[in-house]
Amino acid sequence: MLEWYRHSQRSAITGGVIAFVIIALGITVAQGFSLAWMQFWPVWLVVVAGAFVVYGSFRSVEAAVGAEWLKVGRAWVRLYELTEIKARHRSNAIHLDLTDSSGRKVMVKSDDIQEDRDMWDLVYNGILHSVITGGAKTNNLVHSAFQVPRPQSRKG
Repeated sequence: MLEWYRHSQRSAITGGVIAFVIIALGITVAQGFSLAWMQFWPVWLVVVAGAFVVYGSFRSVEAAVGAEWLKVGRAWVRLYELTEIKARHRSNAIHLDLTDSSGRKVMVKSDDIQEDRDMWDLVYNGILHSVITGGAKTNNLVHSAFQVPRPQSRKG
């Protein structure tokens, strides 16, 4: 393993606190700006549970990369044997869907691997190799969002 990434405890807590505030504000707005809902403890359980879900989602992202592979959670792919590379907008981020020659698939939020520059360099080099020399199938977002050049035969 050459690089490893996991969201920091601080960013996970920040995300949880922001979720807590947004959920509480959402309930307040839904109740016509009345704060009467605050006296009912079951509603607080929902607010706290939502905040913990967001906190957990930040802490659950764990990615590692080697010279030729990327592992996200339990799934992994060989970076220099990618056959399909798709970028998709999901929620507020761009996700990469990577499939290798053995049919293994990884889906990863691009921000999670781009935060560590060394990790992104290793992943990008594998994507670049797979597209240029391996002829991996891509979509337009891969080329526009990540500046991956198109192979010569695909220009036109």
